Amino acid sequence: MATREVSPGSQSVLKLRVWMSERLFGLAPAWALLAGALSTGGLHWRREEILLLVGSVLLVDGLWGQLWTQLAGQTTEPSDSVEGQAGLVAPLPYAAPGSPLSNLWRWLVGSRGEKVGRQPAAGWRALLLSCLLTSGVALLLGPIAVLLSAMAALLAAAARFIPHRTFAHRLAQGLFEMGLPWLLAHLVFGGLLQPGWPLLIAVDYVLLHAGALSLRSRRGLWLINLAQFVPLVSLITARQPFLSTAFSITVLAPLSWQAWLGRADGGGLSLGRYREVAQIWWWAGMLVTAWGIGR
Repeated sequence: MATREVSPGSQSVLKLRVWMSERLFGLAPAWALLAGALSTGGLHWRREEILLLVGSVLLVDGLWGQLWTQLAGQTTEPSDSVEGQAGLVAPLPYAAPGSPLSNLWRWLVGSRGEKVGRQPAAGWRALLLSCLLTSGVALLLGPIAVLLSAMAALLAAAARFIPHRTFAHRLAQGLFEMGLPWLLAHLVFGGLLQPGWPLLIAVDYVLLHAGALSLRSRRGLWLINLAQFVPLVSLITARQPFLSTAFSITVLAPLSWQAWLGRADGGGLSLGRYREVAQIWWWAGMLVTAWGIGR
């Protein structure tokens, strides 16, 4: 099983304990990281690079996700805590229940990991431990990871003050879950950031992810559909006919499903379900595009 902590407006920030998520393609930061690495052409699958990639996934999809949940995902006001209505303290990602690290976490956040409202200092202790773990993993990965981890924490803290149901908050989340992981991979595996297709594709998928998170009606599909053209143009420009065809297939499936959105006969798709099934194709298309421009 997998445990997912879903705060208002958070669909892809995952809280993993031991097992990987059943929705493998729902790991948006991990796939953005892999796409960023592929787009540089600097990922050759040597042992050191694989270890670096695994450590980076732990950082962006586990520890950064923990920071987002704690800094941006909790909307509880202090007055709510007094009445015991605060949300649960998020569990530590990638820690097996009963392990020494899990026991340390439970001791820090309280004897039973109860609600923040019942233990006012628990949230701060949990945040402190998350920051320490994030800093430790980032130090192992290098100064670039440290700098971007600090930027991720600042972005998550700033997003806390943005109304959760606005596009601005979704855009911040898209930048957090797609832009920063892509940028980390691009700098780690490719060196200096250079303007061009990799950067443009990263911006494009940040907008696509923000549009998907803010999808409330069929009118919101225009941004998602428009974002599909930039990767296709990049592959055509890179003279990759086979990959252009493969990417077109990943676009056609989600487009065809849009005809069933909100059908009154009971056989249609809800917007939430459409987002879940379509993102499999979006992230597959992102990997195809990254591979094509990085060749």
